[in-house]
Amino acid sequence: MVVIILEKSTPSQRGEMSRLAIEVKSGVFVASIGARVRDKLWEKIVDKWNAKALMLYTTNNEQGYGIRSHGDPSREVIDFDGISLLCKPLKKERKQKEEESNED
Repeated sequence: MVVIILEKSTPSQRGEMSRLAIEVKSGVFVASIGARVRDKLWEKIVDKWNAKALMLYTTNNEQGYGIRSHGDPSREVIDFDGISLLCKPLKKERKQKEEESNED
């Protein structure tokens, strides 16, 4: 099972995602797809769309799921002793990251 959250996605991106997944809420897609299709889809989201996205998928680890993040979503994925955690950055940290990315 795969859950993909796209932030500020275009109608064409949402339409393309609806071919493989059910849109349970605006920008939130759920699908039952294999690992190869999941990886190709993630590649497309990152390389072609350059979208802000978060993907949760089933995998064989202690938690039973993995997390991928791209862009600057509102939450950050942190590895804590092998456990993936989602962290909401403080406003000050978020502003600093935005300023750093604008300088590049």
